Amino acid sequence: MKEYYSIGEFSKLTGITQRALRYYDEKNLLKPSKISETGRRYYEEKDMIPLQQIISLKYLGFTLEEIEPLLNEKKGNLQDSLKFQRKLMIQKQEHLQQVIKALDHAIEIIEEGEMDSRVLYFLIHSILNEKEHFDWMRDYFPEKTVNHLIKRYDANSLEVNKQTTLIIQKIKDLIHTCKPEDPELQANIHELVTIVFDLLGDDFDLENFENIPEEEANFFASPFTEQEEAYLQKAMEIYFTQRGDINGNNQ
Repeated sequence: MKEYYSIGEFSKLTGITQRALRYYDEKNLLKPSKISETGRRYYEEKDMIPLQQIISLKYLGFTLEEIEPLLNEKKGNLQDSLKFQRKLMIQKQEHLQQVIKALDHAIEIIEEGEMDSRVLYFLIHSILNEKEHFDWMRDYFPEKTVNHLIKRYDANSLEVNKQTTLIIQKIKDLIHTCKPEDPELQANIHELVTIVFDLLGDDFDLENFENIPEEEANFFASPFTEQEEAYLQKAMEIYFTQRGDINGNNQ
């Protein structure tokens, strides 16, 4: 085994251009193992480990500025390096799967009719942040409620997303054409509430929302403008008042 490789030899060995190797040196990502008195760069076999990490992380979409601290954290042997990269690949794979899921759901829902861009953003944002939303809910809602929601949602997420998105779009349209007490608007609110409480389970109590700090109230994206939300709030108050049930249980 050769002890040192010139930058040209190391370039041929790894398939990375000499220009890129010099750039990685300048960015303190991959320093040569040895520099001669004349300034020539020399590399060793062990230098292939951080180089392979750099290439993999670049492929995953990390910038060179983001890569540097990751390299400092993951100094080790080749096996450790490969395990670390595999972990990142799985994370990237999971993210891509969520992106594909969001796009598939959006495409199928659009086929049902024209959708407001804000409603579609709400749908895509919600799907991409499913895990974060569930984790957030665990801080404020009973574990039983969150587990029930996840189970019901995972069983038929496409149908749930389709139903809720279409109803939200209908409610958004009706807000601009009718009064808060309008029967059609109230019927759509009832349909949406029914879906939500079916997901949350019979034991869910609206008073759980009182535990949420005001600064956390806007954690989720909204498909409505501020004016629409204010109008919808009036319509919701009428809805629950008519049913005489502040917990929103469907009757």
